[in-house]
Amino acid sequence: MDLMPISMPKDIDKYFFNRVKDIEMITTQLSMLEKDIPPQLLITGYRGVGKTFLLRKILNDLPSQYLSVFIDLSEITGRKKGKITEEEVLKIILNRIYGILDEKNMRKLKDKILSNFKKLLLKNYDFSNDVNFLDIPIPVIFDNYKELSKFVMELPQNIVDSSEDIKGFVIVFDEFQLLKNLKNPDAFFWLIRSFTQKQFNVSYIFTGSISKTSDIINMVNGQEGAFGGRLIQINIDPFTMDETEKYLNEKSNNLKFTKEGFKRFYSCTRGIPLYINSLSSILPNNKLCDDELIKEMLYEKIDQVAFMWIYVWGRLNPGEKKFIIYLLESDGANRFNLDKNLGYAKSSISRFIDSLSNKGIIEFNGEKFILADKMLERWLKTKCDNIGYYPF
Repeated sequence: MDLMPISMPKDIDKYFFNRVKDIEMITTQLSMLEKDIPPQLLITGYRGVGKTFLLRKILNDLPSQYLSVFIDLSEITGRKKGKITEEEVLKIILNRIYGILDEKNMRKLKDKILSNFKKLLLKNYDFSNDVNFLDIPIPVIFDNYKELSKFVMELPQNIVDSSEDIKGFVIVFDEFQLLKNLKNPDAFFWLIRSFTQKQFNVSYIFTGSISKTSDIINMVNGQEGAFGGRLIQINIDPFTMDETEKYLNEKSNNLKFTKEGFKRFYSCTRGIPLYINSLSSILPNNKLCDDELIKEMLYEKIDQVAFMWIYVWGRLNPGEKKFIIYLLESDGANRFNLDKNLGYAKSSISRFIDSLSNKGIIEFNGEKFILADKMLERWLKTKCDNIGYYPF
């Protein structure tokens, strides 16, 4: 029986589909590392569109002369209950770099890093932290952040310079918008930017499910942001209707649709792979799926299809939820109406806008703020129909 995964599978190649143009675009950029022209990339797209899947695939397929590390900031943030520090991010980078050297069996480089790191530890640090590197407890750094950041940020280029076989280093920050939780995120982005100016074989890729109008985009790549428009921005689009049909034919468990049924299926999923996979999982494979059947199944099992939003919704505060429901019931709203009708201070509404934009939940279409994802809208309306009120 064929399965369409709704989480990251171990065998990426088995479940990967298409994205030929996206792969070619990104790998072409990364190939410039070998020519001492380091591309810095910003990968955006709807939640569930497959950005992480795509980047995992690209990193797995990189030629052996490139090293790469993947930093999942959602994992770090979750472990720290939303409170992360610059030092913790740097330590994770350090651990990932050492891990890839260990995986590639690059012993000389590992020993050199260990030696240099031990020298760094000959400082007056507080060793009460719970993070380890090379089986050495990494200290909490109160006044030596400069030394740690310099050591970590210079390390990828130093590795390239120390090896004739390594031509480039790629560092991916997944869900990079979570760096907004740092005490001073702007300074951290400028830290990265300052080192990219003097490193010719290190590429940073920032990716996240964020609104194109979110403040963190401006913080990183706006005119006055750290990278000042120098990040190459690539948006990963949902599948077209034709691509969705081919994907289902190749990967689904023999699902069959009427013409109107497939139109309904595409309308519900909008070509977003996560929704395609989750909606496919609730449809019968021994029955022709028509328009009415799909509407009925989606209504009955909306939680299985929109499971991602149940998790996201549960982590929002009451003010953010009220903001979303107001947009839903008003079919979007401009700032004037938000200030007038929400019952919150203008400063609070500004915080809601920043937070929800950075989470990819709302976007500004030039006239008003709207919900960025129709599946969230469908889930909320269905829950309200079923229980008589919106979930809180």
